[in-house]
Amino acid sequence: MALQRELAAGIAIPLVLGVLFFAPPLAFNLLVAAVTLAAVYEFLRLAERIGDPVSKTVAIGGGAAVLLGWSAFWGLAGAADRRGLTAAAVLILAIGALASIAPLFSGVDPAAALGSASATLYGVVGVALPATSLCALRDHSPRAVLFLFLIVWGCDSFAYYGGRALGRHPLAPVVSPKKTWEGAVSGLVGATLIGAAAGAWEVLPELGPARGALAGALASSAGQVGDLVESLWKRGAGVKDSGVFLPGHGGFYDRIDSLLFAGPVLAILLAALS
Repeated sequence: MALQRELAAGIAIPLVLGVLFFAPPLAFNLLVAAVTLAAVYEFLRLAERIGDPVSKTVAIGGGAAVLLGWSAFWGLAGAADRRGLTAAAVLILAIGALASIAPLFSGVDPAAALGSASATLYGVVGVALPATSLCALRDHSPRAVLFLFLIVWGCDSFAYYGGRALGRHPLAPVVSPKKTWEGAVSGLVGATLIGAAAGAWEVLPELGPARGALAGALASSAGQVGDLVESLWKRGAGVKDSGVFLPGHGGFYDRIDSLLFAGPVLAILLAALS
């Protein structure tokens, strides 16, 4: 399993970085869309295991509209364009309405209709929508996406080894019994140091070490919350991984759960600081 895990990472990481740095922005956006829609599908399967009937057509179609809409319109109009903001708001409202209407025409038991609509909508708003932050970071600079990856991956590594060496107090024993406060703090410290180093050197020198450290601390903290949120869904569904596509790594949702929370935080910070 360890060998499978290393081989999968050895193939996936260079592929993602190659598209990030050497392909047009549209290619990266399409890669984000493909991975995210797969993660949306995995989330919907988790919801079904819990007992929430979902509308896959609405969730996946809505997620595709949000993700591909970024490349087709948002990236051209610009995030500050009022028409872009209006179009995004109308799209989200339309998806929310469709998620609410879907149980009426799909024969869902009325007692399950609220859970059905909520799970369907979360697939769009909780998975697809925050994934557009990766496209926003790519619009800023490929190095901004690399900064995000370094923060999240570094946080995971520091949390894992710090938790193994020092872990005594469970962080969320019901949701994720192996995670500890000591591991979480180790991840925070490690990500803060990585952020400072990345801001001081050639990753995001426009931030500088102090603001890089701040970005690392805030984004990694959000990422750890995102990891716990997905663990909550998996615990409720009674599964260890969201999928089995990546040997040793679980599913697509397992790989991007932290990015879905850390990405928007970093994108907002860069927008505020630039």
